[in-house]
Amino acid sequence: MIEIALLGFGTVGRGTYEIIEKRAEEIKRVLNDELKVSKVLVRNKGKYKGQGDIFTDRYDDILNDDNISLVCEMTGDLENSYRYINEALKAKKHVVTSNKAVVSENLSYFTALADENEVNFLYEASVGGSIPIITPLTAQSVINRIYRIRGILNGTSNFILSKMYNENLSYDEVLREAQALGYAEADPYADVEGIDALRKLKILSSIAFSKDIENSEILSEGISSILPVDIEVFKEKGFKIKLVAESFLNEDKYALLVEPVLVKSEDPLYFIEGSNNIVEIFGDNYSSLSFIGEGAGKLPTGNAVVIDIIDALLSNNLKLKFDNLKIKCASKFQGSYYVRTKEKIDESLLAESFERDGFVISRTKMVDRGELKKELRKFRDEDCFIARFEGEDLV
Repeated sequence: MIEIALLGFGTVGRGTYEIIEKRAEEIKRVLNDELKVSKVLVRNKGKYKGQGDIFTDRYDDILNDDNISLVCEMTGDLENSYRYINEALKAKKHVVTSNKAVVSENLSYFTALADENEVNFLYEASVGGSIPIITPLTAQSVINRIYRIRGILNGTSNFILSKMYNENLSYDEVLREAQALGYAEADPYADVEGIDALRKLKILSSIAFSKDIENSEILSEGISSILPVDIEVFKEKGFKIKLVAESFLNEDKYALLVEPVLVKSEDPLYFIEGSNNIVEIFGDNYSSLSFIGEGAGKLPTGNAVVIDIIDALLSNNLKLKFDNLKIKCASKFQGSYYVRTKEKIDESLLAESFERDGFVISRTKMVDRGELKKELRKFRDEDCFIARFEGEDLV
């Protein structure tokens, strides 16, 4: 019997447990042994009274149990999850996690620590929910020079933008619906301001470029100030609005950026609706590969976790090696931007502008992004919305 432990029993934890129980016989045939969840770490053990003796609120009960060979971390807690993963790897236990925050901050360290202790560290569910992207991206990075990644990496923001566009609803109306459906947290800041997508982009880019990239070097812009008037203009002009995460590696410089982008119908991102995600990777052996699927949810994310559990136990994974050579982060970005403000922006930045519903709607020339952001400081954040036109050079 192979014994494992789950850390956390929220949405993803329950989905993982449900799939393991439901597919027990199929998993047994693959592993040639029975897979058993022997411990589940929860904050309040009293909530699970009468539901069996597998629940514990003491991590040491798991860490010091030599029969437990794998720890599956799904707490979403950055500080404690670091300790859980760090101690489990040092105790020579395999680790699987869905926690993009802790992976984003510590990917190279955890990878090296797992190698040092001859165990596996897998994190497929940290990006893209049901989409298998980490494993194929790692394989592609071995035989390709991957120079660009682009995608929609946050299901909450895509759900909000899709609903606003398709049903003529306000941001606040759709956010409340997203929260009711469990797509958005009570505090949606990380999702709607690009932080969640930023963390996922950092993970993907680190793998693709074999570099340890600092989160502080990633620029992000959110969607919380979008208004129905913006959607109205986008429809008239034939655009859809998406929160796009994009990175590239060019010679000795790399760049990572998360911001709203306007796309036309010939763009694959145009048709990604609701909470779905898409990841595009561009390499020198092909033009691009696209991966599309559900970006969140109990069973979609639990599905990715269980596959990682099986792969970790079978050591069915490529070992990622980071290049320690430092490369520079591109400091300047250029693009043509849609801008909505209360008053007209500096004439030197403008290609065209018009008034709509008490706002000034502008399209900029090809401008330096930093200069545009500097110009917008004179307005309140809630009175501005910007989006880059796709197809313009980023740098």
